[in-house]
Amino acid sequence: MLIRRRHFRIWPVALVMVACVAWTLWLFDWRAVARSMAHMHVGVFLAGALPILLCVFAARGWRWLVVLGLSPNISRFWQSLCANGAAAGLASMTPFQIGEVVKLRTIPDHHGSAWRLGVSAFFVERALDLAGMLGSGLGGLAIHFKFEWLAPVALSMPLLAGLSLCLLAGWTSLLPHRLQPYAEVLHHWRRIIGASMLTMVIWLLYTALWWVAARSIGVYLEFNQVSILLGGVMLTVVVSMVPGGFGIAELGSRGLMLWLGASRVDADATAIALRLLTPLLALSGGICLLLLLRFRHAPVPPIAEDAEQG
Repeated sequence: MLIRRRHFRIWPVALVMVACVAWTLWLFDWRAVARSMAHMHVGVFLAGALPILLCVFAARGWRWLVVLGLSPNISRFWQSLCANGAAAGLASMTPFQIGEVVKLRTIPDHHGSAWRLGVSAFFVERALDLAGMLGSGLGGLAIHFKFEWLAPVALSMPLLAGLSLCLLAGWTSLLPHRLQPYAEVLHHWRRIIGASMLTMVIWLLYTALWWVAARSIGVYLEFNQVSILLGGVMLTVVVSMVPGGFGIAELGSRGLMLWLGASRVDADATAIALRLLTPLLALSGGICLLLLLRFRHAPVPPIAEDAEQG
């Protein structure tokens, strides 16, 4: 019965993915895409994307330590960087945040209080990332429609979301007693504010990553255009729940590029260039996963104790 229920939940997502991939294959001008890809500056793509990806992994790793309330040191930072890199790589190819499960399982004593703390930190990170995604898209739209004064407000949405999470701390007493430990991080406003600031940096790095991908095929996008593209496409992928956004991301980026005034050839080529970030992210995540295995048997102080001290 359990297997049947899982199949019943998965088949609609699989159907959407197959339909979108088929539509993408039919809609795109693949000859024009091939000509654009033939003139792609691979050196620009790799030299620009790889350092930015490393910065993204580092920022996400630092944020994970901040949310957990761990006192940072070199060993913990590198372990967190590798865990977050591995999680990002797996998430780019798999559905339902499987990569994040791997990250949670790197926390020592995951069957005790540290596991509950990790789930609480995961909730805070996802809420902040959702705010960063929305802020990116809304900030780009504000600039596009000549409401530049609204752009800083939109781009600071992770900070506003962090403040909102802090306000929720007063309501956690209404939760059932068994669920209250999973809201532990909400009671530490300094961690949330610090994580909010890092989230703003992370989404700016993603914007730079997408700009590099488009620039490598000769398509120049302004900041507001990349922001609209990033926020819109990522929101569509999250809502669809399609693994890796295959088909969904291509249709979304192509449609947004056409809406922004790009030619059909540039729209198709940009969508494929952005998709090339997926194997690069998966490869980088795989390297991080291999490095993470080296930390598995390294002695690390229990997280729960460090969090209490933090």
